[in-house]
Amino acid sequence: MASDPIRVLEASASCDWGESVEAFLQFLGGSSMILIPGKDRRRTRALCTLLHGNEPSGTIALHRYLKSGQVPAVDLVCFVGAVETAQHEQLFRYRHLPGVRDMNRCFRPPFEDVPGQVAERLLQLLAQHHPECVIDIHNTSGAGPAFGVVSHEDSQHEALVCLFTKHLVVTDLKLGALMELSQPSCPIVTIECGGAGDPRANQVAYEGLVQYASRERVLDLRKGSHLELYHSPARLELAPGASLAFATRAVAGVDLTVPPDLERFNFGTAPVGTFIGWLGGEQSRERLTARNGTGVDRFDEWFRVEEKRLLTTQPLKLFMVTHRQDIALSDCLFYAAPEAGHSSLDR
Repeated sequence: MASDPIRVLEASASCDWGESVEAFLQFLGGSSMILIPGKDRRRTRALCTLLHGNEPSGTIALHRYLKSGQVPAVDLVCFVGAVETAQHEQLFRYRHLPGVRDMNRCFRPPFEDVPGQVAERLLQLLAQHHPECVIDIHNTSGAGPAFGVVSHEDSQHEALVCLFTKHLVVTDLKLGALMELSQPSCPIVTIECGGAGDPRANQVAYEGLVQYASRERVLDLRKGSHLELYHSPARLELAPGASLAFATRAVAGVDLTVPPDLERFNFGTAPVGTFIGWLGGEQSRERLTARNGTGVDRFDEWFRVEEKRLLTTQPLKLFMVTHRQDIALSDCLFYAAPEAGHSSLDR
């Protein structure tokens, strides 16, 4: 049998996790699962982080938690994914290695390549440990507040998200992400802590992790909890071969030029007529889509083109707006959903 793609370690008082996150990653060496014994050994919760090598907050939070020596309420199994990617060339530079699949698009068959094999092995390990829930911690590639993402909305998923944030996106998009495997017996939620490199995002990740680890119950929605809900977001995507630039004026020959400050709308209101960017040639419009999880393209419903300017036609909530050209072209420029009202969860 080939070597195990995930190193399994058990935390103990004698473990030296390193004085820095960089040293911590060097110690791990590759994709790793860390088992932290809890006060109640009969139950287990799972934490996943660093599925993307350029999203450090979850790893920083886990390293800080391990260094603190805290004993969780129940056993914790903690997976640190793209360790080698995070260390490649420059710390936390790459989302995934060039020419290699995004690990958080690998949680459905086939599992033939290296990130697929890691994903498959993680699912096997989770099945062995039977966690009562899973938190998957990420950063956004642009600035903005924290929010949760779920593929199924109920009180258990909402309770987990409330440990970290008051914003919740309910999506029907199917991309091969870990979160999509959520089941009633083991709810899985994604937490986007905020922008990579933002100290506030690191603090959100750490404080939420402490709550997740220390509370006796995390699946019971607390009285008075409150979330803002956003349903069925669409992804503004550029077709393969399309071109994109970030600039304060239209760039000639480019399909879409986006103003560098567009990320200011992350979880703010983008009212009717909000300027998204400049379109290029006559074919540029055909290279843009805004599909939701059911495949419906909302582009013509939510956006209009006026003198080559791309504008919103209704109030939208934009999130995960990126200023990274590589991510915008390989993944999406942003997610969008109609503005949501406040949803009280005092049940």
